[in-house]
Amino acid sequence: MARQPIVLNGKEFKFQKNAKEYFKKMLERYRNGQTVDTDDHEMLLALIERHPEADKKIGCGVKRLYKDRTDMPTSCFWIEREDGSKTDFSYLTAIAARGKSLYQEFFEACRNAVQDDLKKIKEQFFEKSADETGKVKCDITGEKVAIYESHLDHKKPLTFQVIVNTFLAANEIEIKHEMLSMSQDAQFQTTFLDIKLKDKFKRYHYKMADLRIIKTELNLSLGGSERILKSKNPVIIPKELFDD
Repeated sequence: MARQPIVLNGKEFKFQKNAKEYFKKMLERYRNGQTVDTDDHEMLLALIERHPEADKKIGCGVKRLYKDRTDMPTSCFWIEREDGSKTDFSYLTAIAARGKSLYQEFFEACRNAVQDDLKKIKEQFFEKSADETGKVKCDITGEKVAIYESHLDHKKPLTFQVIVNTFLAANEIEIKHEMLSMSQDAQFQTTFLDIKLKDKFKRYHYKMADLRIIKTELNLSLGGSERILKSKNPVIIPKELFDD
């Protein structure tokens, strides 16, 4: 049976050796203690999901990813969690490991269910609220940002992960394989096969989400110590999206 390529965040590696070389070069670009940039952060998050101990490594959530020393004369990637705890992870172990857990597949299906609407909501917000330069204020810093410099953030305490977890708990859902799409050619994201469940999550998400525009860099640096304040310029979700 032919080996399946490794696909991470839409990027395909035909062989494991290609992925190993890619992440080796990524690691070499950083100095010890340095936080990885936005693009590398997204690639590493996708890679971590392949790790045999992904759930344990991720823990309460990833605050940032960075390079630092090990207890040997070498360096590796490290995870700093939302609660400030830290752990190392080997990109070699992750590359050689398994696919996503059933929970991770469900989480991805939830993300996929709302991503097109969230993109439209963000675009509509900029069309309505941007100044003559096409920029709006970052909800945290007040600095003006263009749409390509910004992130549509799920404001704490209702982060996207919290919304998914409370949806599961509130509806007493036991995740099953038949709810989700099976792996197939050119499929980079898991989707819902159960359309009623998909629509139910979408309505729940839109009722719960507290959205705001922030600088892209801040999306990577927000930690558990962030103060929970009312948004200065909240992004309003159109009512028709969550009406029954």
